Amino acid sequence: MTKFIIAIAGLSLCLSAGAAERVLLVVSSAGTAEDPESGYEFDELTQAWWTFVDNGYDVEIASPAGGEPQSEEQNPEWSFNARFLADEAAVHAARNTTPLADIVADDYDAVFVIGGSGAAIDLPDNTDLQGLIADVYERGGVIGAVCHGPAALVNVTVDGLPFLAGRRVTAFTNEEEALFGDKEGAGWSLEDRIVAERGRFDGAGIMDIHVVTDGRLVTGQNPFSTARTVEATIRAMGRTPRARSPYRSELTMELSTMALNEGLEPAAAQLAANPGDYEAVFLALLGYYRLQAAGDEDSIRDALTLMTLSQPYFQHDMVDQAIGSARDRLAAMAD
Repeated sequence: MTKFIIAIAGLSLCLSAGAAERVLLVVSSAGTAEDPESGYEFDELTQAWWTFVDNGYDVEIASPAGGEPQSEEQNPEWSFNARFLADEAAVHAARNTTPLADIVADDYDAVFVIGGSGAAIDLPDNTDLQGLIADVYERGGVIGAVCHGPAALVNVTVDGLPFLAGRRVTAFTNEEEALFGDKEGAGWSLEDRIVAERGRFDGAGIMDIHVVTDGRLVTGQNPFSTARTVEATIRAMGRTPRARSPYRSELTMELSTMALNEGLEPAAAQLAANPGDYEAVFLALLGYYRLQAAGDEDSIRDALTLMTLSQPYFQHDMVDQAIGSARDRLAAMAD
């Protein structure tokens, strides 16, 4: 009887644990050592990897060519990157990606496409990826993508119709592309292409954290949206993601939104209370680049607000000159 009870208990444990669900991360193979900026976004890969892994998923990485694809900058100062680079299994997966031609759709519960400039170059025309996305979705799986990752969706068809037709989706916006884009050779706007395929494009402000869920399709607007896009993907898979502390990059973008929506004073007070939680250089650069695109008084004021917010914690001649330029332009408009 004792052996029987032990056997039943062991069987129950196995059944309750079950096999972990499997997620495939897809990255571009377009980058080269000579032009790493045409590669995949390393920050997005590492955040996606850890968010899925920390929630108990088995994660694999695939790319069009397989092997070790070129990434954009690998900044070890970010906690998610440092953790990834120190993890033998994670590094091995990134250096030994599976060719998309060898992937079997039935093996995965979700596909999540990483962005970076390269995603807009070699993923839209990859027929293996198109078939994989359609197959996983049609069998009840979830599709996620972030930043330029939704470029992988534009040529996908389901039941003879464009996959994106009628679906709410976000991606790197035309406005963000004009300021930060560097995907030379892609030849088209991702936002425009999504709209051309009758997707219902849903963009937010420049570098705002923005996630859109349309059933079993989940998309994020930019790199800062990555972790929350993965968490939304997990929800679309029927689970609740575990609680975590926000990354500094996320907190910084939320602070910029507060500054623009609520004013400089409350944002400055929040930054002063916990300056180590934020990246002042991001605020400064976001304001600087916003100023380059500003064409009206409100846009100039927004850019000036962000640069001024950063000033006690980050100084640079370029930003100082931009602040002066913003003030001069506002003064000229007031005359």
